[in-house]
Amino acid sequence: MIKHCYSLCLASLLLMLAGCTTQSNYPSPQPQPAPKPAAPPPAVTYPQPGAVTPAPATPAVMINPAALSLARQGRSQYQQQDYQGAIATAERGLRIDRRAADLYLLLAESYLQLGQPDKARLFIQQGKRFASAGSEAAQGLQRLELMVQGY
Repeated sequence: MIKHCYSLCLASLLLMLAGCTTQSNYPSPQPQPAPKPAAPPPAVTYPQPGAVTPAPATPAVMINPAALSLARQGRSQYQQQDYQGAIATAERGLRIDRRAADLYLLLAESYLQLGQPDKARLFIQQGKRFASAGSEAAQGLQRLELMVQGY
């Protein structure tokens, strides 16, 4: 009986192996064309000695609308020579948006008008951290920095 079972298993195994070698109904894969060679990498160009490379444009920092409103109010106070009021308004604006370079400029200008160049320098440096390159605030801070150097 065991011999018969062994023969039956062996026959089944041979049939299975034979089934693996028969042709399938699936089409054989077609040969693929050789891939095209990649384009050569672009040539690297280096700037000439002494050439000036333009600085990348810095995205403008969005200012909170409430801080923007306070900056306008403070600017109006400054123009009316209410420097203490402009300082108080700018400080309120900075509590809303610490990155508003216009408010730092307003503070620096106001402190300079009050004869406090050390405080003006402090706010110039802080404002320069947040001013976008080429913005009105950056230009104003730069002009003011030159003025403060004379003190």
